[in-house]
Amino acid sequence: MRSANSRALAAGAFAAWLRSPAGARLLATERAPLRSAARRFYGDALLWVGASPQLLDTTAQCMVRSRVLATVDPSAAACEQQVAVAHTAAGALPFAAGAFDGVLLHHVLEAAPDARAALREAARVLRVGGRLVVVGFNPLSSWLFAKPLPAFRALKTVSVPRLRDWLALLGLEVEDKPAYVHVPVWSLARKGGGDVEEAQPPRSPQWWRRLPTGGVYLVSATKVAHGFIAPPLRQRTADELAGAVPQPVACVRPAA
Repeated sequence: MRSANSRALAAGAFAAWLRSPAGARLLATERAPLRSAARRFYGDALLWVGASPQLLDTTAQCMVRSRVLATVDPSAAACEQQVAVAHTAAGALPFAAGAFDGVLLHHVLEAAPDARAALREAARVLRVGGRLVVVGFNPLSSWLFAKPLPAFRALKTVSVPRLRDWLALLGLEVEDKPAYVHVPVWSLARKGGGDVEEAQPPRSPQWWRRLPTGGVYLVSATKVAHGFIAPPLRQRTADELAGAVPQPVACVRPAA
């Protein structure tokens, strides 16, 4: 219980940090890569799960008919019209299985009480053939120098190799090599205002965006099958256990 409460407090602290000038610089850095990834969404409905709706406008040009924002912040409201808002936790989405053609998790796994449960819920509400995009902090980068900051102290990051394994178990196939955003750590620690446009990274070659040293990663995957979800364990009765244990058999020695 204490761990779940600490993770909930971490999610609240991170959401508050995203509304600060330093958080605005991070979001400005992520805007261009997210807009590029959102262009590949299509279908009837798109689900955005995250603490901040400030980058929801990057999905305005994608080919979906409706968009839904799911967040734990009760004061959060959609930044655009024609966007439904659901105040819910990422690990318990109130949607039917296969309800969405696309799901985007924006820094959800780091602050979720159970990262695997949040990812499992995203896979559940995604239809077969739908597309999932996960945005998260890269633990194998200079982001480690920003980890002591109060907003990041309780976050638990998920590495790209581990995320690949989880996606494979859920029946999702990674489409391409992850894209990385090289976020300057000093911009996350600086408290001053300044122009958020300064956080926009300069145009860089394709190979630079593929280097696995960026502070933020974007992993895209397609749901190709229904993943394996283990049933809950049930405590067996004494009779069941007795039947499962092999009974001893008398040993008959041959006559000399």
